[in-house]
Amino acid sequence: MHQFKRGDIMQQHVKLNDLLELDIKRMGINGEGIGYYERLAIFVDHALPGEKVLVRIKEVYPNRAVAELIKVINESKDRIDPFCPVYDVCGGCQTQHFNYEAMLEQKKDILMKSLDRYLGNYSKSIIRDTIGMDFPMHYRNKASLPFKKIDGKNHFGMYERGSNYFVPIEDCGIQHPTINEIFKTLTYLMDKYHIDSYDFYTQMGYLTHGVVRISENLEEIQVSLITVKELPSMDNFIQELIEYHPMVKSVYEVVQPDIKRQTFLNENSNLLYGKESINENLGGYEFTLKPEAFFQLNTYQAHHFYEAMKTLAKLSKNDVVIDAYAGIAPISHYIHSYCKKVYAIEINEESALAAKASLIKNNIHNVEVIEGDFKDVLKERFLNKHIDVILFDPPRIGLGKETIDVIKLKKPSRIVYGSCNPSTLAKDLNELIDIYEIKEIIPFDMFPYTSLVESVTLLELKKIN
Repeated sequence: MHQFKRGDIMQQHVKLNDLLELDIKRMGINGEGIGYYERLAIFVDHALPGEKVLVRIKEVYPNRAVAELIKVINESKDRIDPFCPVYDVCGGCQTQHFNYEAMLEQKKDILMKSLDRYLGNYSKSIIRDTIGMDFPMHYRNKASLPFKKIDGKNHFGMYERGSNYFVPIEDCGIQHPTINEIFKTLTYLMDKYHIDSYDFYTQMGYLTHGVVRISENLEEIQVSLITVKELPSMDNFIQELIEYHPMVKSVYEVVQPDIKRQTFLNENSNLLYGKESINENLGGYEFTLKPEAFFQLNTYQAHHFYEAMKTLAKLSKNDVVIDAYAGIAPISHYIHSYCKKVYAIEINEESALAAKASLIKNNIHNVEVIEGDFKDVLKERFLNKHIDVILFDPPRIGLGKETIDVIKLKKPSRIVYGSCNPSTLAKDLNELIDIYEIKEIIPFDMFPYTSLVESVTLLELKKIN
């Protein structure tokens, strides 16, 4: 098989199983290295920027190719050994082989590349350095992991990315240590009480997944057992779980017969033990968390993220503010004392109810929770009402043109945009820059050892001459 090198005659296309030497120029949004051959972008898992690598082409598309890393010819000084023994097959992390400080710089670059692609001309000086963590291990406060019975014993783990291959896990280095211990206890008790994981082929067993959440600052734990059918008596199982882990304050059974469904928590949730919700303290405020409630998975970084949104908003005592896509309204909690009035808009009924409960618990009276779709609420209730600032923290799909058109009708003086997706952020900013000026963008490392990049952007309404 021909091994192509730089001096070879240029060809128009690469083919399956071709061997190529590539210089890796940058990192993609999924943590893969990207090199170029005859202007064709080639994506290589586990290759790092600055490396020369030998790869084998395994997928070819009109505008890109995907290759397997065969050998690192010139290694990056930032390449390190992963701390996880199943890192290469698990797929839950993408960048354990990359020095953490170097990865912070790379996350800034990933954000900039998205802006370059969709936004065009902008000043690079508006982008700050990535805010990372001093101790980036064991940061996840919630885990949803599948179970599988292997050689007569139940295990928890992950499915290898893009496959049905189950990878057992003993100790995940990015999850809170107590969550790992809870999962170990769950599988031990499953074996002891014959509450087996569900087998997709024999259709025997019960549990498909476990969901464990810990409130780090108040040390309470919530366990949800996802099952295809109603569980047998769990009294002894739960009693022993509590004896091992007194921090467990809430245990749910969630019956989900559709094993292909990605969303586990539903109306078929049954409280087996304890209280309906656990509590978490963040920024001096107490939040009520039911199993389905969204809460940032990195408690430490969530505080700094919301603080950044509050700071960039530059609120005054007379400002009227909208907290859009509010969830359980953590942003409203952080900003309420700095402005006159906050309207927290949230489409999900359970999240809106949780927001109201937390606001009452924290004795906050100038925040009104409105249940509904943000753009509809804005059109129906606020087109003739003055709004000074809107703060967003939307899902990965971003705002979209329809929502942005409504924002442009309202023209708040400032927008603070919390983003979890550089591509949709850049697209949305491109729709806003005709009337808004981008003043500052702060990248955040909310998920160390992954390629995910969160950020906070400040936009100010342009002055009309």
